[in-house]
Amino acid sequence: MTENPLETAPQYEPAAPTIVGVDAAIVIFGASGDLTSRKLLPALYSLWHDRYLADHSPIIGCARRAKTDEEFRNEMRQAVEAHGRRGSTTGEDWQRFAARLFYRQLDLSQPDGYPEFARQLEQIEAACGVANKRLFYMATTPDLFVPTIDAVSRVGLVPDRPSTAWLRVVFEKPFGNDLKSAQELSRELGRLLREDQIYRIDHYLGKETVQNILLFRFGNAIFEPLFNRTHVDHVQICVAESQGMESGRGGYYDKSGALRDVLQNHVLQLLALVAMEPPSFFRAKDILDEKLKVLEALAPGDASDVSRWAVRGQYTGATIAGAAVRGYREEDRVPPDSNCETYAAVDVRVDNWRWAGVPFYLRTGKRLPRRVSEIAIQFKLPPLHLFKTVECEGDICELVGARPNTLRFRIQPSESISLSFSTKQPGMQYQIHPVAMDFAYESQFSLALPEAYERLLLDVLRGDSTLFMRNDELEAAWRFLDPVLDAWGRDDRGPDLYAAGTWGPRSADTLLRRQGRAWQAP
Repeated sequence: MTENPLETAPQYEPAAPTIVGVDAAIVIFGASGDLTSRKLLPALYSLWHDRYLADHSPIIGCARRAKTDEEFRNEMRQAVEAHGRRGSTTGEDWQRFAARLFYRQLDLSQPDGYPEFARQLEQIEAACGVANKRLFYMATTPDLFVPTIDAVSRVGLVPDRPSTAWLRVVFEKPFGNDLKSAQELSRELGRLLREDQIYRIDHYLGKETVQNILLFRFGNAIFEPLFNRTHVDHVQICVAESQGMESGRGGYYDKSGALRDVLQNHVLQLLALVAMEPPSFFRAKDILDEKLKVLEALAPGDASDVSRWAVRGQYTGATIAGAAVRGYREEDRVPPDSNCETYAAVDVRVDNWRWAGVPFYLRTGKRLPRRVSEIAIQFKLPPLHLFKTVECEGDICELVGARPNTLRFRIQPSESISLSFSTKQPGMQYQIHPVAMDFAYESQFSLALPEAYERLLLDVLRGDSTLFMRNDELEAAWRFLDPVLDAWGRDDRGPDLYAAGTWGPRSADTLLRRQGRAWQAP
């Protein structure tokens, strides 16, 4: 009997990719804060565990409190166990990682302490075998951004020009409170750093589904031709939070509000990714250039009056699942007469050829029914309504037509992409029935999704700025929203009220109802 050569041939198994860990000294300024323990150290441990971070890369935490290396290591061990993706910190793995953790006491507001800090940093780098490669993470309040960078520059820790030595500095939001303060911050940082050394982080851009928007649009020929005014009726972007002012955030939030805290950065960045043109090349500069064009083309839905296209709300006390929930003005560290908005909704247009006339409805808020972030792209109905069905609610039934197709990108929780469409209901008549095709990461892939900070920190180490905001993007976003902030600042009526646990004030529903539309339930 002749052997089948296909059965006897050796099976091909692709080789596992070789991962070369990036080596650099990572310095976290403000390391005693919540961000370091909840996000940064767990992310760095995962990167090291997966071999993306070199064994000999030191991680140095800096803050005003006195602390030994051993105390810092113990605290970070507890943080990684509580918040990390990589589970247990028992055994040899943690010991090897912890050996590269250091802590140095430094009052960031006192320039006199930086010469000694620079000496100790260089000493640690020499002992670990890392030279002239540094990542500085500013896990501090914005008022310390410029003084800290000015001080490290004065002690020679900022390279003068591109060379084998490099420094990359990550800045957490907020990046200013309005256009003027953002421009001032950019000027001051521009005095001390080049733009290619500045990484303005938005953790939303590190989420897997957000990154997949680009591949979904530009890697699938059947979808990209539909992303335009001919086929899309409107787009909704929702970033909802069910929590209120936990962890004493009232003091910070009251100076920020929903528009500055979420909509100006997270939501507008999502809009830019959905609406941008295909880049000529998949490179950071080309992608950022296309996002900038979208942000510069933003226009209000109704320019005659801000209240016609922008709504602000504030949650009041309510009972949710049998528990009493405080209103915003009763929260800790919030003034009892505060007019800060905890909800913001805007009707935005992208004034360009592709999207002319298509509304983009954006909303974000605190104390909404669910924690969910989602982009819903609703397509236009067919020109002829050929098929109908009977839908009943209780004893009331009515004849209805097809529902519009909707493409949803679920960003959190349970990242997924789904497409709804109509199909024939089984039976002897042509009756339509809405169904959905779903792609969920957790059911499709066995691998755990990397946390957003893991991806973003690795990109900084590699020098890839694709998922970070450029200065001109930042200013374009502020330029569009400044009129809203100005109008709300002059309006003594305050925000419209909504009960905690609901989807926002009635005025937000009216915003869409005037145009014959309604908010979709995520």
